[in-house]
Amino acid sequence: MKRLALLGVAGWERPAWSEAFYPSDMPQEWRLSYYNTQFSCVFLAASVWRLADMATLAAWAEDTHEHFLFLLEQAFPEALPACLADRALGIGREDPSLLWFDRQTSLKTLAGHLAAGDTRLFLVSRDGDLGQIERVRTLIELMGL
Repeated sequence: MKRLALLGVAGWERPAWSEAFYPSDMPQEWRLSYYNTQFSCVFLAASVWRLADMATLAAWAEDTHEHFLFLLEQAFPEALPACLADRALGIGREDPSLLWFDRQTSLKTLAGHLAAGDTRLFLVSRDGDLGQIERVRTLIELMGL
């Protein structure tokens, strides 16, 4: 089975991204749609996704492509929202398939984890540093993942 690395960020709402990542004239309600064109997953803390009502969760599903994955903190399979059930994975912050990184993370260390890791790995930026995210994206591409 081919190894796969999905790149994402902890949440798509980041004040620092207002003009650095999202087009300045983009309405806030379009941000997830734009985010999902650049990333293949998003990690959502339990405090975020559990407060969302069913209409909001359904809108998230509609705003993303069919292969986009929501990583829902501390969600058990039976607790996954029905509208996201085939598009979400319940995961703990310490799950071995979840590789956290930030602007200080060594790419050499990440490469070692990628080479030795599970079949499906999730590389998730904690701090949303766009420069480091691009370096990690390049690393994933160079490793053929």
